[in-house]
Amino acid sequence: MPNIHYTISIEDPIAHIFKVTLTADFIAKGQIFRLPTWIPGSYMIRDFARNIVSLNVNQKKDKVVKIDSHSWQVKEDLNAPVIEYLVYAWDLSVRGAHLDDQHAFFNGTSLFLEPVGMLVDQFIVEFQKPRENYAKDWQLATSMPRLDEQVNYEFGRFYSRSYDELLDHPFEAGKLDIAEFEVAGVPHALVVVGEHQGDLPRIVQDLERICKHQVEFFSELPSCVERYLFLVNVLPSGYGGLEHRSSTALHCSYSELPKQFHEMSDDYINFLTLCSHEYFHTWNIKQIKPSVFLPYDLTREVHTDQLWIFEGFTSYYEDRLVYEAGVIDQKQYLKLLAQAITRVHRGRGRHLQSVAESSFDAWTRFYKQDESAPNVIVSYYTKGKLIALCLDLLIRQTSQDKLSLNDIMIELWRNYGIISKGLASGELEAIFKQRFGSKFLDFFNRFVYSTDELPLQELLALVGVKVQWNNSSSLKTLSGDDDVQVSLGATLKQTSDGVEVVTVLYGSNAYELGLCSGDKVVALNEYSVDIASLEKRFAWLSPGEQVSMHIFRRGKLLHYCSTVKASEKLTCDLRVDESLEIEVQWW
Repeated sequence: MPNIHYTISIEDPIAHIFKVTLTADFIAKGQIFRLPTWIPGSYMIRDFARNIVSLNVNQKKDKVVKIDSHSWQVKEDLNAPVIEYLVYAWDLSVRGAHLDDQHAFFNGTSLFLEPVGMLVDQFIVEFQKPRENYAKDWQLATSMPRLDEQVNYEFGRFYSRSYDELLDHPFEAGKLDIAEFEVAGVPHALVVVGEHQGDLPRIVQDLERICKHQVEFFSELPSCVERYLFLVNVLPSGYGGLEHRSSTALHCSYSELPKQFHEMSDDYINFLTLCSHEYFHTWNIKQIKPSVFLPYDLTREVHTDQLWIFEGFTSYYEDRLVYEAGVIDQKQYLKLLAQAITRVHRGRGRHLQSVAESSFDAWTRFYKQDESAPNVIVSYYTKGKLIALCLDLLIRQTSQDKLSLNDIMIELWRNYGIISKGLASGELEAIFKQRFGSKFLDFFNRFVYSTDELPLQELLALVGVKVQWNNSSSLKTLSGDDDVQVSLGATLKQTSDGVEVVTVLYGSNAYELGLCSGDKVVALNEYSVDIASLEKRFAWLSPGEQVSMHIFRRGKLLHYCSTVKASEKLTCDLRVDESLEIEVQWW
């Protein structure tokens, strides 16, 4: 079988252009080349081919014809063809490609054309180091296996055995800060690009504990993981991650990486749980996956109603395992759980959409959220996390603490992940029925496929955790014992010409006033306001008082009045109930 070679060079960092040169020994007439329309792990059509700004074969454009938005077809037999194309790369996300004179990042879905149907022995990638002065200190990080004798972090040649594997190794080049460690005999590394003052030895110490605990959880790393990289891009403001088979691409903010001797902050905990989330995906979604993803069809939307398992369960374990690894304490762990409960309960969408529906509609609703999102959808990440929590507690109760959700995850790994067997829709429920009888089927019907409220208070009480509900003056407050009678019930952002309303929660005081997304609030009860003073002044009001607000909407000054009402208590606070003498294994 032939090889396909991709040579990557930086054509113009200021114009954000990669040049890709694809070569092969022979390409037959009619051969189709295409780019994916989406990237695994991010369920939205992204049309990566729109960023190909030019394409030619042997310096001519008439040897191929474009047959759809992401595919090209060769018009004649070609011996030793050279296909050259330029790719625009200015998507500063973990999903696409981004290039300037500071760094170069790309996923294979943005750069590697697929030779559709062609039998290929190896896909060979050569990334050429720029000769210009801006890149003199650059290194290159990728988990793709090397084909040359160069040491790690040098530019050079790499290979993959399949197109699916080719797409699953992102590349990051730039001035890299690298801290290495080992887990279960497998090399791991934290690779950081961007200005930062993070204490990398401390971060690596915490990451090593988290990764080791996850490997112990499953008893092994997947066999495909010969080396694992955390590729971190530090930004003024950024957050997000995307899982790959032996690496993850991450964005974080400056504040999330701790300086030397700094205490464990909420920002740093967010970073660690993000790393934990993406690392857990090494098993749960990269190996254990929905049957409809075997194989991936990257030409169209592929719907599944199971993302609450693959993202929701991962979200549960992201902080659960950080806690079990001893990196955060009980109080910090309960705070993370409380924040998740708050996020779900503040959204009216939980009454309208089940997590199964949320999973299925991820392509058009979760990934395309607008100002109505909190009122009309529920997150399969966050509610899926709470479903996992409830299942874990129910299993422990049913089995007298002999079993837990951990046992289900290990069964999925052994019976599905290791042998690359897909999990069909409804199959998890069948596993529960086989293990525990039909008692759990009602749970799935009510809380996964319908919109009943989860029995969180009842189940958490079994492990001595008390749920308290408060009302926060700001929607930015996701946990704690801050409690006011009245709140506005809108998310806000400060602009040069006032406080802009972003979202309005149905049934809130903002809703009763008649506020809409995009309104600019300039005065409350005839006093000018910014975000802090607006939320604070509103919290000073009492139920039954009259309130007036002046806003600009589409340039017109409007005046609204309403009677203030007591706000619903939707901010969760979790505490261990010290008055109860409960001995449980959950802690």
